[in-house]
Amino acid sequence: MSQRKINILITLLASLLLLVIFLDRFIMVNGPATSSIVFRPFSGGVNMHKVYGEGIYFTAPWNTVYSFNTREQMVEDTMHIMVQNGVTVTMRVNYRYRPIIDSLPVIFRRYGLDYDKVFIDPLIVSSTSEVISHFTPEQVYSLSIDSIRQVAQEIARRRLNQGNVFLGELVISNIKLPPKVVDAIEYKLRQEQLSIAYNYKIIIAQKERQIKIIDADATRSSQALVNPGLTPGYLQLRQIEALQNLSLSPNAKTVVVPRGNSTPIILNNGQ
Repeated sequence: MSQRKINILITLLASLLLLVIFLDRFIMVNGPATSSIVFRPFSGGVNMHKVYGEGIYFTAPWNTVYSFNTREQMVEDTMHIMVQNGVTVTMRVNYRYRPIIDSLPVIFRRYGLDYDKVFIDPLIVSSTSEVISHFTPEQVYSLSIDSIRQVAQEIARRRLNQGNVFLGELVISNIKLPPKVVDAIEYKLRQEQLSIAYNYKIIIAQKERQIKIIDADATRSSQALVNPGLTPGYLQLRQIEALQNLSLSPNAKTVVVPRGNSTPIILNNGQ
């Protein structure tokens, strides 16, 4: 083999070796739910007008490719938020998010590849804290978790959308106050319930007193009308009528007539 052929073979082998080594610099492969953007150092930096979806693409070896997972992703976090009176509330927060694919160049330029840690996580914390921090511990103890969740989700969704990120469901659960604070709140609630019960008893007693006063007034009024007619002659007449009726009774009776004007006593001999 001539020297010329040897040189050509060496050149081809070297070129093939370089091609294998730098193959990933020429070819961009995006798998399922993966999108990429390209940084072109000699053509204006990040290509703001092109996002590469799933598939195989060719690019210049001097360009840099940045890939993003475009699936909806789930995050679970435990937050510690200070409410009024300096009390710290612990809660569990779950949320789902995904980037808006056409806005990946904007997201990358603003926040980089770690946009979730730089942008999303702090925003979720601040939005949730903004809702919770306005309440007192007593209000947090008695509030519906779903009402808190809806407000926090609406605030976070609006802000994330401004940053080209879609927020799915945000769930708040397992809200906990310090045990001493819970004990104080429950004691206060028990005292309030006792106070309500005592007030109710006082109202009932006042009503019963009013009823007795009304009954007494009615009795006095009726007596004032009847007493003037109960003369000695009227009472004696009623006694005579009673004795006449008694004389007509078939049962044996004993009538004891006390001295004076006292009322006769009737005894039933059958008893």
